[in-house]
Amino acid sequence: MAGDVIGVGMIGLGTVGSGVAELLRDQGDLYAQRTGKRIELRRVLVRDVEKAKASGLVDPAIVTDDQEQIISAKDIDVVIEVAGGVEPIDSLMQFALEHGKHVVTANKSLLAAKGPELFAVARDHGVSIAFEASCGGGIPCVTAMTTGLMANRIDALFGILNGTCNYILTEMTGSGKTYAQALAEAQEAGFAEADPALDVSGQDAAQKLAILASLAFGVRITGDDVHAIGVDGLDLEDITLGDEMGYDIKLLAIAERWPGSKWVNIGVQPCFIKKDELLAQVAGPYNALSVHGHAAGHTLYYGQGAGQLPTASAVVSDLLGIVSGSASAAFSNMRLTPDLTQPAHILDRRDTESAYYLRMQTLDVPGVMAEVTSILGDKGISLSQVLQHESKAGEVVSLVVTTHLTRLGDVEDAAEEIAGLEPIQGEPVIIRVIEMPA
Repeated sequence: MAGDVIGVGMIGLGTVGSGVAELLRDQGDLYAQRTGKRIELRRVLVRDVEKAKASGLVDPAIVTDDQEQIISAKDIDVVIEVAGGVEPIDSLMQFALEHGKHVVTANKSLLAAKGPELFAVARDHGVSIAFEASCGGGIPCVTAMTTGLMANRIDALFGILNGTCNYILTEMTGSGKTYAQALAEAQEAGFAEADPALDVSGQDAAQKLAILASLAFGVRITGDDVHAIGVDGLDLEDITLGDEMGYDIKLLAIAERWPGSKWVNIGVQPCFIKKDELLAQVAGPYNALSVHGHAAGHTLYYGQGAGQLPTASAVVSDLLGIVSGSASAAFSNMRLTPDLTQPAHILDRRDTESAYYLRMQTLDVPGVMAEVTSILGDKGISLSQVLQHESKAGEVVSLVVTTHLTRLGDVEDAAEEIAGLEPIQGEPVIIRVIEMPA
């Protein structure tokens, strides 16, 4: 990128794209001072040209629906992709890289599905991909993995990586709202999409975790490798009972690899966590990533994981890194991206060892507790807590136990056997209880 002026093309002018355009317009002098180069937004590719022109966000003369004006244009040095989705964006990004354009993207779906192929294309053509905004909005999670913690063997990641789910759980925990009530409120406040399926199913967090865990462990992990359980199946009763037992509940994106082991334990699910843990304090639409390194110990990255300007901040920071040469040098020398690593050895989820919360709906009749504990004992599962409220004989009551460290598969097998007992009503509920590393 020779010369004092860097030409930028942008794909998409939605929420994040509008924020990027605003920052480049209002902070151009600051960015020129910091990089020694003037950055010009020269083309914006959109589907609806007239709508984009009428927005007043960018010069109408640079708005286009012709991809060639960005992909192969000689006056475009860097392509910013903030349109989202996998296709046709995958093809556009490949073409841009093949034409020698550096790429900045906020697209976690694209990278979780096609990252290895795109990174390889970039490397083959001597350009770079910067993707800080894909995983945590304005939080520098990727920078932490690729530079700040490079001296560490990363042993575990624990992340709250979806603000929509965290807002819903905060409302359910703090205000006693049902899932449906909390979701409706999140949509009204603009924290949840009209179709919230990607968020509430845990898939959004799973895609982000795949990217971060690939970097943390130096292995290849795709979104399909991450088993996800969302918040849409949570019962308010479990949140209330967990609260009585000293726990908060969070949708946690977890990746663990024990020293000396090749196995990566990775997944997204609602988990109970002690109320005094730092992650339990993350409320509302905020995100956080807890990283455990062998040398640095525990580090925590907190902030707004979505939103127009926080995400645009990460996009523009990546752009400035490319313009200054720091991001490009890091990309060309970094050996962590999944095009250069081997597929991860993913641990079977049933082999996950943890403490667990198990709730059963049972008729309050003599002997039921003895039957339940006998089944658990036969599976080698020891108990740490038992909770049952007073009830009248013959009524249906919630019986809750929490276990010591045990294997998930054993808990699931025990729960299936317990469900067959005559007094038990319905299927038992299993929720992982997290003990954070020291």
